[in-house]
Amino acid sequence: MSVTTVITPPNFYKPSELMGIFKNFFSNKEINAVVLTLQGVYFKSDKIYGNVAYDQIRDENTPESMTIVVPVSLRDNLQNGNLVTVQGTLDRRIQNNGAIQFILNVSRVDKIKDISISEDEIKRAECRRKKSEFGYKNVDGILENKLFIDQRPKVALIYADTSITNADFEKGLSAAKSNIDFVENRISFANATALCGLLKLLDTQAYDVIAIVRGGGSGIEKLDDPVVVKTLTTLKTAWIYGVGHEKENLFIRNIADKVIPIPFALGTYFRDLIESVIQKRNNSRAVLVQEVKKQYIKQIEDSNKKNQELTKQLETLQKQNKEQSEASHKQIAALTKAQENSQKQMKAQAEQFQKQAKEQADATSKVNKELQERLEKQGKTLADMTEQQKKQQKEFSKSLGQMQAANKGLQNSITKLTNQNAQTSNDLVAAQRRVAELENQKPNTTGYIVAIIVLVIFAIIGFIS
Repeated sequence: MSVTTVITPPNFYKPSELMGIFKNFFSNKEINAVVLTLQGVYFKSDKIYGNVAYDQIRDENTPESMTIVVPVSLRDNLQNGNLVTVQGTLDRRIQNNGAIQFILNVSRVDKIKDISISEDEIKRAECRRKKSEFGYKNVDGILENKLFIDQRPKVALIYADTSITNADFEKGLSAAKSNIDFVENRISFANATALCGLLKLLDTQAYDVIAIVRGGGSGIEKLDDPVVVKTLTTLKTAWIYGVGHEKENLFIRNIADKVIPIPFALGTYFRDLIESVIQKRNNSRAVLVQEVKKQYIKQIEDSNKKNQELTKQLETLQKQNKEQSEASHKQIAALTKAQENSQKQMKAQAEQFQKQAKEQADATSKVNKELQERLEKQGKTLADMTEQQKKQQKEFSKSLGQMQAANKGLQNSITKLTNQNAQTSNDLVAAQRRVAELENQKPNTTGYIVAIIVLVIFAIIGFIS
């Protein structure tokens, strides 16, 4: 079982919440309402927002400095290197990286005197201003984050070419080599060009940290060369100042991401850092184990509770399923019985229908048989009538021919009689019309036609005689 957990200590804050608390704390301090007077060397900057400039004021005898917010109208007569006194209220700001910055909001400026400072001091002051803008890197966080996840940080050590390291430094370094990869580099610190070249090269080689290690003594001031200071200011890699003795105060320590004032303490720093990370990791693992154990127990309790709920739900579902099953069986039995009754009714109806259909078929067959017989009789009668008609037609045609022949002779006789007797012409004409009417009529029987013709002939003969 994979468990993802987030350890939440009793006093758990987000970085933004913690910085918000300190912002509120600083804003409520009474000192913020007190007008302070500071004296130091003034340096201008090009960081201007609206009508105020973020300049620097530095101690006269040390490299320490702080930011002052000066109205633009108050800085017109000031030059870099002027010894000034400024008055204003103190403001403490929490940066996004957790650093606390003290700023004096200037309301009055008095120039005490023009002092002569070197061009190198001006350049170094400008580098410190730029470093403040770039921000300081958290060396402890960079190393701890890698060590905490069992990764080996890569650290470049820069020694002076003739340096002899302290035994305590070597002892601490040897203890740290089991968890950190150290790469030694030697160069002449007196040769600013060569030192800057080495720093730039190491800055491109993916080191986590660069450490400058050198004891005190003559020649150490070469590290404050403006060229070296400028190179250190622009390094993208975090770097450690491990130079000189505690009382020696080089300018470059003001731009270092971490300051360890004596070299032998640097070895102790790496050793103690590893031990601290191991202790934190072990504590974290113990807390994680306890947290996982608590979560595991809680998951078991939740699972048991969930199982009990599921068991109750299962029993309820089984009971409902049983009731539904019994109801379903009853419904099925009722439906089965209804279906059987329906099938019986359908069977009886089918048998009745078949019986009726058979009776209708028999009756239809009988009717069809009678109709067929009638049709056969009618067909025979029609055939007889047709034959009789043909016979009558034939006889009619024969009688008509005879009648036409007799009519022709009769016409000839009538013509002769017309010449003899004009009186009889009308009768003849009428007789002709009658003959024509007879010709156009179709007698039903041959005997009837023959009788008419004979009567006409007899009439004519009788008229003639």
